Amino acid sequence: MSILDPLHPRFVHFPVALLATGSVIALIYLLGWRRAALPVVAWAMLFLGWLGIFPTILSGLIDRNRASGDPAVVAALNPHIAAGFGLLIVYGWLLYERLRSPAVLDQSRRRVLLIGLLLAGLVLLLVAGWSGGKLVYELGVGVRR
Repeated sequence: MSILDPLHPRFVHFPVALLATGSVIALIYLLGWRRAALPVVAWAMLFLGWLGIFPTILSGLIDRNRASGDPAVVAALNPHIAAGFGLLIVYGWLLYERLRSPAVLDQSRRRVLLIGLLLAGLVLLLVAGWSGGKLVYELGVGVRR
């Protein structure tokens, strides 16, 4: 592995795993399985996953400069990049809600907003993963030939 190899694949896995698992745990709590440890675990995972988005996006933008200008590559890159920035915003908003009110998961009036943000985050993770998989497995972006 050299310094010229793609950087993005080195950073992407932990944020995806942390955000997906943290979202599912928070949804389980919001939907009624009330265990004291769940909010603590969910917020820790969401915070660490959100922090991990920064190097993931930066490495993706660096690697983007090495991708071809092929229209098929650009067509897959655009939703991938948009989903990455969307993740930054959606999970940042969730964490902001937590910062404003540490017990936000227990506030019934905020439940619909939180569930919506968590589901939006999961959809964005799917879009980012699907388009990233298309870039690698169908279009060969970042793959040695």
